[in-house]
Amino acid sequence: MLLDLDGTTVASKGDALPSLRNIKAVAEARQHITISVATGRPYDLALPAIRALSLSGPGVFNGGAEIVDMVTGTILSSQLLEVPALQDIIRLALPFGYDIFTDDSQYAQPALHPEDADKPTAKILIEAVAIRDALGMLEQLRGVPTASPHTTSSWSDGDVVDIHVTHELATKRHGAEQLMAMLGFNREQVIAVGDGHNDIPLLEAAGLKVAMGNAPDEVKALADYVAPSLADDGVADVIERYVLR
Repeated sequence: MLLDLDGTTVASKGDALPSLRNIKAVAEARQHITISVATGRPYDLALPAIRALSLSGPGVFNGGAEIVDMVTGTILSSQLLEVPALQDIIRLALPFGYDIFTDDSQYAQPALHPEDADKPTAKILIEAVAIRDALGMLEQLRGVPTASPHTTSSWSDGDVVDIHVTHELATKRHGAEQLMAMLGFNREQVIAVGDGHNDIPLLEAAGLKVAMGNAPDEVKALADYVAPSLADDGVADVIERYVLR
């Protein structure tokens, strides 16, 4: 079972933790199945939720760019954006006026110039993009060879989204397929649960596709089952329905 974090298993806030019902359901499910995460977060920012759920083994991080051991933090595999693509992404995004971060900066210092990207990195985050600007920015960024941009839920308040950009071979689908190969599962054995546009590739990799009740219509249209929303512990519902029945 592959779980997105923000908007699916936890609220879209940096310090958010799973509900007690979700924690209990995951603990019971782990006695029967393997559970991992497929998240846009880098490992360090996902660690509190991972520890709350007592997860172990490999997981998918940075939107599919990295496979990381969830206990030790060891990077098992990565597909990085190279410097020319990074600089093109920053050059195209800067005129929109939003903060741009690389995963290596841990989101501490925004890029102010394309030349600030001087080494390969897993992901670029463009933070708190107004909905009215998101489509135009995505259209620009899709013109960058080797880049795959997606909107995702934002930790900021208001009518905004974040945009994650990874390598075109580092979406959640690529990460999920690589993880399945590592663990010896085929797609028909996998349940994937997500809530955002960046989870569409994740759901495409799974045998059972689950969208959260708070997901956009495009994600729900792909799903085999639409679970209750995050506020109603949709992850626990999925586990109770498909794993513990």
